[in-house]
Amino acid sequence: MEDNRTPRLLISFVLDNSCTVRADRLQALGEAFAKFGEAVAENTDLEWELMTFGGLQPVITKSFEDKALKAITPNGFPLLGRTVGAAADRLLARAAELKAAGHAVHRPWLLLLSDGFSSDSLEEIALRLDGLERGGEIMCLPFKLSPKLTTDRMQYLDRNKHMIEIKQGGLDGFFAFMLRMIGQRESLAADVGIKFAKTDFEGWAEI
Repeated sequence: MEDNRTPRLLISFVLDNSCTVRADRLQALGEAFAKFGEAVAENTDLEWELMTFGGLQPVITKSFEDKALKAITPNGFPLLGRTVGAAADRLLARAAELKAAGHAVHRPWLLLLSDGFSSDSLEEIALRLDGLERGGEIMCLPFKLSPKLTTDRMQYLDRNKHMIEIKQGGLDGFFAFMLRMIGQRESLAADVGIKFAKTDFEGWAEI
């Protein structure tokens, strides 16, 4: 019989694989996500997914075996806001589904990794994320892959959500951090939130 008492943790990564992301950076991200998947494969209390862009709609990815990550050109379509919104919707729906089945569920995490390009307005999705965070429904952590954010819209998100810059070569640190936070989360009750401190990001990120 399945044990519903151990809280589940849901994580959605949104990777902004727009045309400003270098091919070598995408390859490194793909390899890092594959290693992360292997590291958490035996963790039955963790569910995670990776969302990227594809054509006119977000793409849900869990494996890099069948196709490589490719940079795409948004062509004016609001891909980033749409993808972040879809990730939030999926986290909320899955959390509700698990709770209805009697599972305890930690507050889901939504992590955005962006290189600084967006063709769409992010004010609406930033306000929505703020509301979800205040309501304790989702925790959002945005990370930037480049010190220079290309557009005013991404700079707006940075000002409002205080994006954390992953240094060059800091991807290993990012995923080690994620594994450490997941490990800490497993020792806490479902209604206890993890507090992130600046020292958590030392060495691989700029605050």
